[in-house]
Amino acid sequence: MFYHEQRMNRSLQMLFGDNKPVELENFLREKEIPETGLFKCRIVYDNVMKEASFTPYVPREIKRVKVVRDNDISYDFKFSDRGTINRLFELRGNCDDVLIIRRDRVTDCSYSNIVFRKGKNWYTPSDALLKGTMRQHLIDENKITVREIGLNDIVYFETFKIINAMLGFDSPEIEVSDIVF
Repeated sequence: MFYHEQRMNRSLQMLFGDNKPVELENFLREKEIPETGLFKCRIVYDNVMKEASFTPYVPREIKRVKVVRDNDISYDFKFSDRGTINRLFELRGNCDDVLIIRRDRVTDCSYSNIVFRKGKNWYTPSDALLKGTMRQHLIDENKITVREIGLNDIVYFETFKIINAMLGFDSPEIEVSDIVF
């Protein structure tokens, strides 16, 4: 919850100049939280928290990702409007997800950050669209390193993983050869 609070507080500060820290635990204490199963919690807020919803989480099986380009995409904050990302996702063809390239630099997949392995080392793109909570946690734990990764650099890696708050570092490794250019 710490990383989610950090991101929300940073967003509130940057978007609204709000310095009052969010306390997610107190907000969620008032909500009816499912007791069994794996659920994704979605909190909608602007300068105040408005609603929380819980939906069952079933991870998508990702076997292949397709490279798509958008030089103008911006997603610095976790907005509820994902129109541009959804439009790019529709370009996936027979792949399971997309790998978004902005100005010849690797960013993210449609619902997750990405990490690449070379030898025993893991790297995440410095140009991530949304600097996710799991990504930050893994950086803080020294499990992944932030690095500029260009489109042409992908072939020098061996495997990659898709990570987000629900998919930790134990998510499956996928061969770089399963990236469709």
